[in-house]
Amino acid sequence: MRLSLFALALCLAAPAVAQAEETDNWTTAADTVHARAAGISLPQQAGSLTIVKTGEVSDQGPGTDSYAQYISEDNVVQATVFIYKPGFADTAIAALGTERALIERFGPATQRISQNVTAAGGRDGVALRTIYSGAAEGQLVLAAAFIRSGDFIVKLRVTATSDRLADVEAGLDGILKAMRFDTPDDLRAANLVKVADCASAAQSRPTLTTPSFPRDGADALCRRGVVTVGDASFDMLQPAGRDAASALLVPTDDAGGLLRFDRIADGSGYRLTRYGAEAGGAPVQYKALPDAQQIAAIIGGKGANPAKNTATALK
Repeated sequence: MRLSLFALALCLAAPAVAQAEETDNWTTAADTVHARAAGISLPQQAGSLTIVKTGEVSDQGPGTDSYAQYISEDNVVQATVFIYKPGFADTAIAALGTERALIERFGPATQRISQNVTAAGGRDGVALRTIYSGAAEGQLVLAAAFIRSGDFIVKLRVTATSDRLADVEAGLDGILKAMRFDTPDDLRAANLVKVADCASAAQSRPTLTTPSFPRDGADALCRRGVVTVGDASFDMLQPAGRDAASALLVPTDDAGGLLRFDRIADGSGYRLTRYGAEAGGAPVQYKALPDAQQIAAIIGGKGANPAKNTATALK
């Protein structure tokens, strides 16, 4: 089963002592490592960081969930690059899921201090780059970057103590600059991610949202509400400027987990598609768009309340 990428990063946080080794998916050269399934090469060194470990974290097939771990000589600056193949590949969704995981782990004081779209692998405008401060009561600074290459998402995470922001940025930018893609034409344009609360229905217009929404952030997102399950919270996202009956996305983790409710063209209801670890099984149709309480039940594994919203398996 696919692990949360954030949980994996915590498992990898201890300094590794062995150099990167060749595995079924990774090949090692003098100055690079290459993830064969994704066709992506990473530098052995970037800024103060040196690669120390590569591996796989999934039983879904070779190369579908790969990672490379970097660390500085003094063990203070650490980075992990995840190369994974989610069911729904989108940089905006990946960035939002990761941001939620960071805030839940490091506290509500964790906040973006900058976000920009930059180059990666010699291609302009393909990486979404974000810097965070205030993590762990101000003790840590964090950086993240997201790239989409075909069906793969590349996620970079760099962490250090708050006095090492320059090293964090240098490490992140060094990896972005030196990485290479076997098929550069597979790279998708990245966009800044901004999420505001959705406007009222009176200010919006209806739509049958395309299945490609949100197109790596090219479609503006708004927050229709928040789902709470225990101590965790999940945003209910819709296309901005549309009515409350439009398609609804609920990112559920930082490893590609997603609930997607699409309005059926004939107006008969909504179709739920699950992505991530809980994907699979027969598609489910709801007569109406589930509310926050019903979505919480779905995330919690209990399903929507049939007394409020009848669900049927689609044939």
